[in-house]
Parts: sequence; C-alpha cells; structure tokens
Amino acid sequence: MLYTVTTTLPMSHGGRTQSLLRRIKLIDEEFGLPTKILTTNYYGNYPSVYKHFLKENKITQNIEFENMYEWLSNFELFKVPKTLITKNPKYIKTKRKIKGLKHEFGKNQSYVHYYNDNTYVQFRKYYGQSDVLQYEDFISPSTGLKYERHEYNLFGQLHRKIFYYSDSSLRHSDKLIDPKGFMYCKRYFHNNEKNKINGIELYKGKKIYKTFKNDKALAQYYFEARFKDNDIVFNDARFLDAPLIKQTHQTKNILVFHSSHLSGDKTKKSYKYALEHSAHIDKYIVLTHQQMHDIQEVYPIEDERFELIPHFIELNQRNVETNTIKEDRFIYIGRFVKEKQLDHLIKAYQKFLESGHQTKLYLFGKDEDHQLAMMKDLISEYQLEDMVKISNYTKKPLVEFGKSKASLLTSKYEGFGLTIMESIEVGCPVLSYDVRYGPNEIINHGKNGYLIERNNINSLAQHMVDIIENPMQHVKNQDKLKYSAAVKNYQHLLQTFNLL
Repeated sequence: MLYTVTTTLPMSHGGRTQSLLRRIKLIDEEFGLPTKILTTNYYGNYPSVYKHFLKENKITQNIEFENMYEWLSNFELFKVPKTLITKNPKYIKTKRKIKGLKHEFGKNQSYVHYYNDNTYVQFRKYYGQSDVLQYEDFISPSTGLKYERHEYNLFGQLHRKIFYYSDSSLRHSDKLIDPKGFMYCKRYFHNNEKNKINGIELYKGKKIYKTFKNDKALAQYYFEARFKDNDIVFNDARFLDAPLIKQTHQTKNILVFHSSHLSGDKTKKSYKYALEHSAHIDKYIVLTHQQMHDIQEVYPIEDERFELIPHFIELNQRNVETNTIKEDRFIYIGRFVKEKQLDHLIKAYQKFLESGHQTKLYLFGKDEDHQLAMMKDLISEYQLEDMVKISNYTKKPLVEFGKSKASLLTSKYEGFGLTIMESIEVGCPVLSYDVRYGPNEIINHGKNGYLIERNNINSLAQHMVDIIENPMQHVKNQDKLKYSAAVKNYQHLLQTFNLL
C-alpha cells in the first residue's frame, strides 16, 4: 500500500501541500499507483476539502483520504446525515432568535450577537446566509471573554465543544463528539502562548480506554494501527517523523524535505529526529544537491538514501489568459511570517521609489505570525498607503504573477520556492535573496530574474530599478523543472521499491 502522511490538508494552502498533491497526482496518472493520504489534525469538515481538491483537478478519483480523528470515531465523524425517505443530505437548521435574548447582526446576517438586557452573553456564526450554524460562543458576563464554543459541521451537527481558561482566550480542553452525540475523545491544552495539547483521553461509551501525553504519541498509536509491514509511506511533515519512525511495523519510510533543515549553521530542532535516525529511513527526498551535501557534512548518511527530486511545474498550469496586460507593479505572494522578512521588502521598495519610478507593490498572503501589523506600521511610516496594496492569499497566483513586472522574495531561507517557479512560468521574473535552498537552482541570473546578496536591501532596491528600466525578455523555467523531468525522477524512485 502507498501512503502519504501529513499533519493537515488546508483548502487554501502553500507550497508544501501543493507539492504533496502534485506528487500524488503524478504517481497515480503516470504509473497507476494511487495513494491513501492520512492526516492527523482535527477538522470537522474534511470531506468538503477533498471535494474541492477533486473539483480543482488537484487529485484524481483514485486518491483516498483518512483522518486520524475520523478513525478514532469509528468512522462516524464524516458520515452524512440523510432524510428518511429520499435519502438526501439532511441539514439541521437553527433559528437566529433565542428566547429571552435580544440580538444584533454583525457585518451581515451570518454573524449574530446576543444580549441579556445590555450584557453580551452569546455569539453565533452561520454558514453564509443559510440557517445552518457554524459555531456559537458563550460569553462570560463578568469578563467579556468566551468560556465555551460549540462547533457544527456543514450539516449543522455538533462535532466539538471547546472550553477556555477563565482569564484568557486560550483553550483549556475540548470534547470531540460523533454524530450520535457520543464523546469519543477529550483533549487538554497547556496554559501558555503555544497552547499545545498536553493530554488526550479516548472513550468508549463513557469510559476512558486509552490516554496519551500529546498528539505525537496519539499519531504513533494511529500509525501502529493503520500500517503493515512493507507499506511505503511518504512523510511530508516533520512533526510526524518521530511517530512514523517509532511505530513498529517494517514500513518503507520516505521523508520529503520541503524546506531548509538549517537555522543559520545549525540543524533545526524539527529536522533532528529525522536526520539522527537514518537507519529507519529508506529515502530522503531533497530538493537540491547543496542540501544533500550540507546534510552529509554533519550526518553520516550514505548517498543511496538520498533522492534528488526538485519541485516541478505542470505544463497544463500555463492557463493564464494570453492577452494578460502587464501592470506597473511588483508582487509578493506567500505567507506573512517572520522568516519571509517582509520588512526588507517594504524597505527596499521605499528606496526604489526614490529613483522616481511609480511602480506599485501588491502583497498577497495570510498573516500567520503577527507580521501584518508590522507591515502596516512600516507602510504608514514611509507614507506608502497609496502605493502598496495588501490582499488575502489569492486563489489565482498565475494570473496575478502574469499581471506583474517582477515578483520579490526576501526570505531568510527557502525550500524550493514553488512561487518562484510559478512566477517565472508566466513570464514574471523573480528578484530573490540568494539563500538556501532553491533560488539559485531556479533563477538564471540576468535571464529569468536576479539573485541578490542575502539581506542586502540596497542591492534589492537597485535591481528593482534595473528590472523596470530594462525588462527581461523570454522569461522561462529550466527544463529540469518541467513535468517530464519529474516523471523520470519518480520513475527512478518507484523502481527502487520494485513498484514498477
């Protein structure tokens, strides 16, 4: 059996999930080997994610999915409620009025605030304009903080209750509930900023039958139950390295590295377990020769355990309108996190404007690290409000890249930079710091972008001037990054496991 394990499969996702899905689709379409994907996070509406991936042609019909909590619920969690006679999906509807409470709508009727006299006591969020409840919060009159939340799936079924510490918005515990109303799992959380799981109880009936100290221990238990000897398991999430390695079946383990394993010159904590237990790993998939070399400088891992497989661009992704008109703008698409050093990008842009050019800056991304406030402060400090536009993560990156003069990247480190490849694929050159790993294996300096000395803001600003005054022609990716090259790479990998 061919598996891929990962912590989460978000509907809107970044490079790691995108690469994972492309690999799985390629292996099925080219070699007739479907994968079963196992996820270990909790999400009550995963079937809608699977349907979305299929609709967007990110997976094939052959791909199977399973979630750890779905398994813990004895596969009850995602069961669709049906009407008795027609057997159509049944939706549980909840009126917006609550007897004894007055209510006010938020920005639209899907947000409802409830008051007991003038005291705020409850909040409800509905799915769109429907009468299906998404979640409801119960508010403490004394603190104004929520002390309990009930979450409902797309059919209006209660699937989780969350309880909070009395003096904060941090979770204290949650109860996971199946469609029949039975609690099958209870989890406890640390009372600190990270708010990680520090205890798990599994229930049958009303009795505890198993406990775990954290979600890694639970994941190991899950893998122990689901895998068999000789199963081939791709792991894309470093969080799951230890659970995979510690489970006792003789699986063929393939660890996929999507990013740099280094922080400065030292191995990141999240990568140490994988690299210190190479005897349990059949293959490490790395993106560049440089990363393989850097690993072997520290860890005695033989060449045979490595497979060099860069990320790739699918030929059919070049689906941007041929009449796309270039706008006078730079672009960044990615997460708003500290390692992306977006303050460098804004500072370089401010220096670029001193040249007299009026090219605008468009930033697309999701704030995952409280960086948005910092960015807005810088924009205000430099009085760039009319020049910089910030938007949520776009679903059409190729379209946005295609409209732009150049894309910018100021990361401390990179994986293989899928966004770099996407930008170049639609003729948008990339200006990137020359960091480990990826940019210098994708960017052909002076041909499809510029490699800039790491953390050199002045040099970045000057190259921004250069790209506007001397636009690059015939911008394209190298052949080694094409789909056909990836097919050959995965063919070689699968042959080593006698799958072909």
